[in-house]
Amino acid sequence: MKTIIDYLDELKEKLGSDYKTAKLMKTNQTTLSTIRNRNQCGDETAIKIADLLEVDRTEVLIAAAIARSEGEVKKSWENISKHMGIAASVTLASVLMLGNSSAGAFADLATFAYQVCILC
Repeated sequence: MKTIIDYLDELKEKLGSDYKTAKLMKTNQTTLSTIRNRNQCGDETAIKIADLLEVDRTEVLIAAAIARSEGEVKKSWENISKHMGIAASVTLASVLMLGNSSAGAFADLATFAYQVCILC
């Protein structure tokens, strides 16, 4: 999973500078520097980042929670992140297989999804 710094770097690349990023986030460059130095941000900031990047808010919120957490809490957030990745993989596999599937392939996929993805 990407870190909050990775998302900020993507924004900087997309928008051209931290100055433009800060302006669109309705904050200042000092705030962005603080986020970069501490590798942490609040949930409201994570949502702004996700919206500007046009990515799923949940993905960035989890990255922010992981950055702020320690110990067992951090491990739990990382586990949630991994399960989200599995769910996304199963969904992608479903779409690809259904494009040229038979009933047997669909049944195999359903069984796989049931066994692997606890979030599905």
